[in-house]
Amino acid sequence: MIKVFIQGLDDGTHTIALSVDVNSIPSLSSEFFGDVILNGSFRKNGQHYVFDCKAECPVRLVCDVSLEEYEDTVGFDFRSSFVRDTGLFFEQKERELRDNEEIAFHEDEKYIDLTAFIREELLLHLPMKRVAPKYRDKSFEDIFPEFSNKKKKVQSQKAIDDRWSQLKNLKLN
Repeated sequence: MIKVFIQGLDDGTHTIALSVDVNSIPSLSSEFFGDVILNGSFRKNGQHYVFDCKAECPVRLVCDVSLEEYEDTVGFDFRSSFVRDTGLFFEQKERELRDNEEIAFHEDEKYIDLTAFIREELLLHLPMKRVAPKYRDKSFEDIFPEFSNKKKKVQSQKAIDDRWSQLKNLKLN
């Protein structure tokens, strides 16, 4: 669980430096391992809390090109605002959260729970095309020359029948 202690804090800017084991985050996919690191700050102004942090977590992925397993890091900037408002909290539980709306939490809470938000962002920032770093700047022909289409293209160009070459000169306009 990724929780930030807020009870009794004064107004102003406060730092966040959390390291949370991925096994304590429910429903996180198996690609993630190690710790989720959350660094940054949040600003408290009355009943409002604005978070501005960077989250990172190591992942173990399978390369789509070579089928080799490799390790990488998924990271993103997390920005969100929360408000301590019990009425709005119960209203938001009954409906979907609107875009750019502050997330309400109960007035009696000692912590702001960021677990669901961080989990969603981590899953969204998994790369769609998973290519190991050593293959990112190379073409398929460079990696697997034995399966290259270059030889086949040269052979197919030679195999064109010369009797049809006069058709190239036809203009259909």
